[in-house]
Amino acid sequence: MNKSQLTIMDILHTLLSHLLVILLAGAIVGAGAWAYTTYKVPKMYRTSVTFYALSKITQDADTTATSDITKNRQLASTYSYVMRSNLVMKEAAARLDEMGIHTPGGGKYGYGALKGMTTVSTTNTEIFTATFSSSDRQNLQVIANTIAEAGAAKIQEIVGGEAKILDAAEAPGGAYSPDVKANTITGVAIGVLIAAAIVIIRALTDTTIWSEEDLSKQYNIPVLGSVPQLAALEKQNTIKE
Repeated sequence: MNKSQLTIMDILHTLLSHLLVILLAGAIVGAGAWAYTTYKVPKMYRTSVTFYALSKITQDADTTATSDITKNRQLASTYSYVMRSNLVMKEAAARLDEMGIHTPGGGKYGYGALKGMTTVSTTNTEIFTATFSSSDRQNLQVIANTIAEAGAAKIQEIVGGEAKILDAAEAPGGAYSPDVKANTITGVAIGVLIAAAIVIIRALTDTTIWSEEDLSKQYNIPVLGSVPQLAALEKQNTIKE
């Protein structure tokens, strides 16, 4: 057929005729994505610590004025920055080393690694939250609380205020990453799309004439006659004899 005039129906027919191959490709890529995600991608766990920011003025006062509450909200942002500072992480790394808490590979936790697993968020209130993510499920709770305690101590030492721990870190539950289901579905979709694209490209670049209909479409002229396959005729004659 004239490949430059391939219609939507032609494409659909081509895809349907190769549906089994397309689905098989999707299944293979999806299974590969599942296996890689399940056995190769490290599982990540998460826990968090919640703080309440207090200024030195608020701590000393008998009553809390509205201006003090506003100041505490502003301090929460400052405290969150201090919490992720290298100074805090180095202190936490030293404490973890003293406790014998090491990485899954047996090495010491450096301050850079601790900083990388820590994020701090504020909520325009006196409350701010430090979230800790790591593949070290066994030690993550201790790591989180150690960083939180080191941060609270440095905040009081440097800023003069206080970051009270409202909710300490708890043992992490199930892994939040990777998403095996989502990755598997994505793998299936990619496999199907790639296979479908290959099928369509092959159909567009295939110049073979498969039928009289292809011949008439290719040259836009009617077919007056055709030459039969001699092998088929000889076979028929042999059977008759």
